[in-house]
Amino acid sequence: MLKKSVLALGLASVLSACGGGSDGDESPNISVSVNAGPDISVNEKTEFTLKPLGSPSGGVFSWQMVSGPELEGFPQEGEEVVVEAPDVKGNSKIELKVSYTAPDGSSASDTLVVNVISVNLLPSAKISQTAPEEGAAKYADTITLSAAESADNDENGSIVAYQWEKLEGPATVSAERTDQVTLSFVHPLLAEADTVTWQLTVTDDEGASATSTKQLALVANDQLVLANAGSDQQVQELDSVTLDATQSVTVDGQFGCLWEQVSNGSAVTLADERACKTSFMAPLKSGNQATSIDFKVTVTDSAQRNGSDTVNVEILPKPLGKLNDTGTTKCYNNTSEISCGNSDFPGQDAELGRDAVVQFLPKSGQGNQAFDFTKFSEEFEPLTSDSTDFSCVLDNVTGLIWEVKEVTAGTLPNTSTRNAQNHYTWYLNDGANVNPGAPNTTCPQDNYCGVQALIDTVNAASFCGGNNWRLPTYMELANLLDHNSSGDYLLDPNYFPNVPAEALLGHQYYWTTQTSVDGTDGKDDNLVRALVIDMKTGNDVTRNKSQTAYVRLVRRYGEDDQ
Repeated sequence: MLKKSVLALGLASVLSACGGGSDGDESPNISVSVNAGPDISVNEKTEFTLKPLGSPSGGVFSWQMVSGPELEGFPQEGEEVVVEAPDVKGNSKIELKVSYTAPDGSSASDTLVVNVISVNLLPSAKISQTAPEEGAAKYADTITLSAAESADNDENGSIVAYQWEKLEGPATVSAERTDQVTLSFVHPLLAEADTVTWQLTVTDDEGASATSTKQLALVANDQLVLANAGSDQQVQELDSVTLDATQSVTVDGQFGCLWEQVSNGSAVTLADERACKTSFMAPLKSGNQATSIDFKVTVTDSAQRNGSDTVNVEILPKPLGKLNDTGTTKCYNNTSEISCGNSDFPGQDAELGRDAVVQFLPKSGQGNQAFDFTKFSEEFEPLTSDSTDFSCVLDNVTGLIWEVKEVTAGTLPNTSTRNAQNHYTWYLNDGANVNPGAPNTTCPQDNYCGVQALIDTVNAASFCGGNNWRLPTYMELANLLDHNSSGDYLLDPNYFPNVPAEALLGHQYYWTTQTSVDGTDGKDDNLVRALVIDMKTGNDVTRNKSQTAYVRLVRRYGEDDQ
């Protein structure tokens, strides 16, 4: 390789005398040059010598780095320089520049390239078992192997990748991750002892790899079919219950199932007794106490070996309470009717409560959806559901007995005692400062036309077997509403006939016992408004107690007469 030298030229003065002669000496040109030497190749971390040539002799050599990995001690001076090649991660080039200054101060420079060859030591792969900590592993133990003791033998090297591979062993042995410093797998269920061999490959930061293997002994298990019927469950009546034995374990992973009910109590019908995952509907039971059913699953493997397990299902009473549902049977989105069960519009009225499970509910009487009514005569004798001549209705859900109004006939005040068109002021025994209502005006009573007048008359006659009739509370009357009732009146017409004509008062408001805080009399601050329920819309409205509204009396079945 040719080296470039930079020459410094000395100038000579030529003296000449007149007459064409010369009486002085001609000075020769003086040049300076330097040669750094040929490019060289050296292994990393080995010594090499720099020995340039300079002319004329007697000058000074100076070295400095131009590019490449750093060399210790640079820049430095010297005619002969011993240098140690740096530790590099891959083959590298270092460019050095030497400058030579001659005794007369002139200078020249030259460069050379040092090719530093990376000499990578192979890493060491080492496997150790870190779990289980004590004793030999057995079925279901998690076995953990670690490569943490593996190392890169270069002083400044490191392990950058780990890779595990199963070379031999049962097919049921597998690991979730094989590219980490540790490897974990579960000891399989085995009919005979076996071994598993794992190979570890580690790679250092310069791409060099090393491998190691480790063989582990796997032991046979005494029990070869491990039936798993799942966790005990707690459900409610009419819930769909799933029995799941799919987590059972056999040697080859193949098995079949057979379920059977093994405890006394309500017999249930399984969707498929031979399916490992099956279901049934929790039965409706009598009473408010929880009951339970035990199921046994027998698991059989491909070699006809079997094992069994049981699961308990506790059945709690469905929290339907002692209230009626609303009778609502349809579901809606923001604008129109949709099929119930839509996940975008969940938890609708038609999907919850008694109406949602009406097909499974036992009834003492009849009624729309989950409503359950029984008709009674005026002497409180039970009647059939198709009777047309009845005087009161027992709500079998709430235990309340409701007055049935008499047919609209005559002209007020010449009407019957419980005529549908009679209406009253909200005047009760405790109704201070409330207009009792003039007698023989909006009702046929001779004393006054307040609610108490109707209550007293009905109780005096022991109507429908009781003298504890009263005005219903807000919740009692609201809970009677059937929002799926046909027509414009929100009560089942088969059980609550004889509706007053809306044109009579311009509304279908019925009194409740609930006083409203909306207004006072302005004198003694007595509250003068009470809540009524509009039987046409189901809405509640506040009404001045001195105004009139319709009344439907109620009493509780089995309650002492008052």
